[in-house]
Amino acid sequence: MDARLSAEAVRAAERLRHDVGKSVRLSAPDVLEADTEALRARLRADVLETRRDRSGSTAAATLFDAWRQEQGGLFQAGALADRLAELGRAIDQIRRLAARLDALDRPGLERLDGLTREVAERCRELSAAAKAARP
Repeated sequence: MDARLSAEAVRAAERLRHDVGKSVRLSAPDVLEADTEALRARLRADVLETRRDRSGSTAAATLFDAWRQEQGGLFQAGALADRLAELGRAIDQIRRLAARLDALDRPGLERLDGLTREVAERCRELSAAAKAARP
């Protein structure tokens, strides 16, 4: 990986960390909500309405898909590609659970919350690994 590509990969990983990793946990409290409907409402906001603007809202999985389409090619081989693949699998699980958000029971909501933690952590790890890989 040359220096220019490394710098571009670091910027891409940082964008993902901010746009998906941070945003998917934006409203999350330090302690999981005791009220199931409050947990569901927070997950709806963080997972299904991750980015909100005048044109509407965009889900975390959709943001990840767009990022991967635009920037994922920077992480085609080695450990960074493996980390991105792991992140993609977690996003796919979020996508499946989020599609049934209104019907999820408490354990399902807690699983979805755990996946948002995993995505946030994997985004941080990808960013740190990209920075460490710079020449």
